[in-house]
Amino acid sequence: MRTLRILWSESVKQWKIKVAYPAEFLRTLVEPVLYILPFVFYGLAVAGGPRSGTLAQTTGTSDVVTFTVIGYVFMGFLNVSLWGMGFSLRKEQYWGTLETIFVSPTPRWVYVMGQALHSVLHQGLILLIQAGLIGLTFGLSINGWGLLPAFGVLALMLLALFGLGIMVAAVILVVKEGWMVAEGLDTIVSMITPIAYPLAVMPAMLKPLSFLMPTTYGISAIRHFLIGEKLPWGLGLTLTGLIFLSALWIVLGILVFRRMDKKVRREGTLGEY
Repeated sequence: MRTLRILWSESVKQWKIKVAYPAEFLRTLVEPVLYILPFVFYGLAVAGGPRSGTLAQTTGTSDVVTFTVIGYVFMGFLNVSLWGMGFSLRKEQYWGTLETIFVSPTPRWVYVMGQALHSVLHQGLILLIQAGLIGLTFGLSINGWGLLPAFGVLALMLLALFGLGIMVAAVILVVKEGWMVAEGLDTIVSMITPIAYPLAVMPAMLKPLSFLMPTTYGISAIRHFLIGEKLPWGLGLTLTGLIFLSALWIVLGILVFRRMDKKVRREGTLGEY
């Protein structure tokens, strides 16, 4: 219960900071919608309309807009790990409270997960706004019965992303310039995850890397439940791969965090910026 209270308190603290700057808070809600629109327009231009026979042959669905929007709104949770969790301890350094956290009896990962709780709720709000505005503008066709299993898959994918976030938070303590780490990983993971295009069109040299990404299995499974996307490995293998990679990334994240935590304290570089 004590740990849960700390997690909730950390999340509430982040919300208070966000809403203290209304213009910035509004920007974080509206700007993600603008990120999606160019990809929707590009898909409509290439397909010649909202339906594509080629997309239907490779994925089982011809709905270009819904295919693209689902990929991007759920992939937005990558920001939870890279920018939310990854910068959680760095933000404490901005505010001058990092040393206080490190001498607290509360494990550091609790603060990181508190930031993750806030980021998940924030991203969930963004998801609703994105889906609502795009749906009103272009129309989205999803299977309502698939929402529950889709959110179950999202929960599994979030576990893996939490592992990545813990890892990034630790690495940032060492390399200091965290935006380079987060930006680089964001670009790589987004590129090799089939967000706005099917896995079939990805170059052969990139596919093995894509198979190591839990986001590949997660996004594909979410679209399978919501719009009937065909899964190249079947649903069973897709969920198995997602569970395995989620566990693997969590373990790697914890191991890297412990290693980096000891390194910065041993070398006395924790307070450096």
